[in-house]
Amino acid sequence: MKKLLFISFSLVLILSLSSCGSGKSTKKRSLDDTLYQYAASIRWANFDAASRFLDPENKAIQPTRFELEKLKQFKVSRYSESPIAPGASEDVILQDVEIQLYNIHSNRTKTIYDHQSWQYNEELKRWLLTSGLPKL
Repeated sequence: MKKLLFISFSLVLILSLSSCGSGKSTKKRSLDDTLYQYAASIRWANFDAASRFLDPENKAIQPTRFELEKLKQFKVSRYSESPIAPGASEDVILQDVEIQLYNIHSNRTKTIYDHQSWQYNEELKRWLLTSGLPKL
């Protein structure tokens, strides 16, 4: 009887401890997926898709139709990410990205540095870009 009780208790303890870290791993996996999908949108110069990663409540960072059209004159020839860094809280991460753009009208390249800030929205269960699209 004691052996059965000990095994039951051990099993409950192992299951409860294994579920403790699952929230962080889910959030980390979500961050990895989000950064990958956002980078793909930018690499393919799909700025309409990239704008879906923006924080919808922050109207100051929402691009106008004109700004999105202006971005469409560029193709991305390089997107180099630096490692992510922790932000002010555990739900904020920072990442610097070097983006080389090619202007299809002037046939010139331009390199910009995009300082990204991402925040995890607990209600939406996803990471949102709070720094806006790359500035030209």
